[in-house]
Amino acid sequence: MSESPQSAVSLSTDDYRRLRRATETHREELVVRLAGEVGLRPAEVVRVRPSDATTHRRNGVDHHLLCVPNGDGDTARRAYLPADVEHDLRQYARTAGVAADDPLVDVSARRVQMLVSEVADRAADRAGDPRLREASSQTLRAFFARRLLVDEGVDPRVVASVGGWSSLASLDQYLGDTDPEPEAVADAFAPTALAPPDATAATATSSGPRFEAVFDRARAVADALDAASTREEVESRVCETLVEDGAYAAAWVGASRGEAVDVAAAADAGAPDGVGDGAVAAALRTERVHTTGDVGADAEFAAWREHAERAGYRAAAAVPVVDGETTYGVLGVGADVGEFGERERALLADLGRRVGRALTVVEQRKLLLADTVVEVAFETDAGRSFFARAAAEHGCELELDGVVPGEDQSLLYFVTLRGAAAGDVLSWATDESAVDDARLVRDYGDEALLEVVLSGPDVAKALTERGATVRELVADADGQRVVGEVPADADVRALADDLAGAFPGVELVSKRERERSGETRGAFRASLHESLTDKQAAVLQAAYHAGYFEWPRGSTAEELADAIGITSPTLHNHLRRAQQKLLTAFFEDDDPTLDAESPWPDR
Repeated sequence: MSESPQSAVSLSTDDYRRLRRATETHREELVVRLAGEVGLRPAEVVRVRPSDATTHRRNGVDHHLLCVPNGDGDTARRAYLPADVEHDLRQYARTAGVAADDPLVDVSARRVQMLVSEVADRAADRAGDPRLREASSQTLRAFFARRLLVDEGVDPRVVASVGGWSSLASLDQYLGDTDPEPEAVADAFAPTALAPPDATAATATSSGPRFEAVFDRARAVADALDAASTREEVESRVCETLVEDGAYAAAWVGASRGEAVDVAAAADAGAPDGVGDGAVAAALRTERVHTTGDVGADAEFAAWREHAERAGYRAAAAVPVVDGETTYGVLGVGADVGEFGERERALLADLGRRVGRALTVVEQRKLLLADTVVEVAFETDAGRSFFARAAAEHGCELELDGVVPGEDQSLLYFVTLRGAAAGDVLSWATDESAVDDARLVRDYGDEALLEVVLSGPDVAKALTERGATVRELVADADGQRVVGEVPADADVRALADDLAGAFPGVELVSKRERERSGETRGAFRASLHESLTDKQAAVLQAAYHAGYFEWPRGSTAEELADAIGITSPTLHNHLRRAQQKLLTAFFEDDDPTLDAESPWPDR
């Protein structure tokens, strides 16, 4: 999954200064700076130790980096640490007596979110600007990204790496104006190797003009994907769009069918024969873009040579089409001349992920509306799967109530806990690298409802990433059982092999085809899902499972917004619109058999 939508509050540099001035303790200011200037999430802030700050000398200048630890204490990524933030970090550690390997901010991730909220309230009161009251840790990360991308012009790939974003697409929301004037585009590319050597020397072999055409087509692909409703439409529209205006001479999509790759769609020039080996196999194996400037001389692209002569291209690229853990196949493109520069390869890699995400969406939609589905059940022991390990560690039982997509490819699970103290399980879970956040929603005495934001490995999460819908999850001391649904034409054996590779010991224990009920409830849910946006559906489902609609409420709007990764105003906006669509679908009278005087039939 990509980063959550941009916060409703967009902080300016002056707004950020107001937040810093509203801090009342050294710890509060450090928390704000680690989020707003280093890009840390709350769960990362509480893991940082003084020893994680390192210094690297480059061209006679000392640069500070922060080795951001995961829950196991290993380095998840390296963030850039501005010199004055590094000074504040060291000073706070000395003043507070924090040992080198102890947590710098020894509180929970939830408490970090509350600290930021308290600072935001103070800043709003002092500045007389109620807008600042909605600032959150997510808002600070948005400020961090926007400042680097827009104000400082840092390479988006570097921003994604130091900030922990999973893809370049996750940064789109922070880029501001995505349709700059021609002069701004020319100025941006002038100092690069993609531009012609002077104003009159744009030659036919220069990749600069091609990159601009490809960049334009990549944006057009994004629009085309939004309108596609089937896998076939996604694949064909990608190919057709990429060859428009001469961006590429050829484009085709190959679908993975077990060990083989079959051509699923192609533009007018068709596709090469026998594409399962060489560059295509390498792209699928490594999940990296493979390119060549000369198909005729590159052994990896030997299978493409005859097609290249027919279609009139010399350079070519094989692009993996992936979404999370799911590999759908490969996108092949051919260009008349010129090498593929680093930026074009990065653009193609991101395009492959966008196509993969679109394929996941249409597969899930097909599953939702299908009359026949295949129900699959998997079992595994503690191993790498999070919920199995949690149950084994505490001798308890965990049962799924519901699951909702969160930010950064995470999933928001609501699980019922039995047989262990909620505090013990939550304390253990928040130290796990697989968990971004966890909290108690409601304690019923003999059982408790927990909310767990999971970004690490679990069999249920892996099934969801591979296009399945998880219906049941139960984990106890003996292991974990997950039941999901996949489309009737899904390759269940390939799915099972894929899961076994990711989770040694996982076993497919049952597989059965069943008819979906044709009852009104199913039709109602399907029609409602079609009218809701993905975010509205996610927010409505999360609110339901978190007890937001109960009395007294099991979760506040602020808690729910923080868990999903959006601000409270954004949550209320999505929730109100979703509720309106729900009520409209429920009360709208399309049945002429109902009594005209009453919305309810006699019973």
